Amino acid sequence: YGEYYRTTFHNKNIVFFRSGSRKTMASGSVQYMIDKFDIKELYVLGTASASSELLSYQDIFIPEYVVDYDFIIRDIDDEIKEEYLIKNNIPNISLDYKTGILGSSDRALVTWKDLTYLASQNVDASDMESAPILKICNLNNVKCTIIKGVTDKPIKGKDGFDEQVDVYEYNLKIVMKNLIENYLSEVI
Repeated sequence: YGEYYRTTFHNKNIVFFRSGSRKTMASGSVQYMIDKFDIKELYVLGTASASSELLSYQDIFIPEYVVDYDFIIRDIDDEIKEEYLIKNNIPNISLDYKTGILGSSDRALVTWKDLTYLASQNVDASDMESAPILKICNLNNVKCTIIKGVTDKPIKGKDGFDEQVDVYEYNLKIVMKNLIENYLSEVI
């Protein structure tokens, strides 16, 4: 299900777990962790692609709600309904962050068409794992907090994907360093 190690962080016993990407691995890993370590609280630190003009590169985004938008059949019912939203735990922290709706899909947000769709549905960012993680935690009565750093967003044009990958790679280390050194320290 992934790689993990146990350590002490701010005088608390914690498990760092890396499941890899995509919804199936993430949700399987969460259930494995819950069963193996009897966890009561989970913090998901990772990256997201912006779909809203309100988010900039390297912003920290703690969504108020998360939604799995893969199952929507856009040709029949392209609206993300309120009942699809899952409430995220918002931590009481002093650090700056932005909030809104995070969408999860089984593919990276790279097309302008998908960005336009998410923006039209008031979804501010997208990742590939948060919605199923939150669902599994809720089913197991485990407190879950999703915290994401914005690394990229689709770039319109023929060479947009290559440029987006470059932007992602540049911002990835900066965002993850900030999440671990600052935000994890404050929520733990």
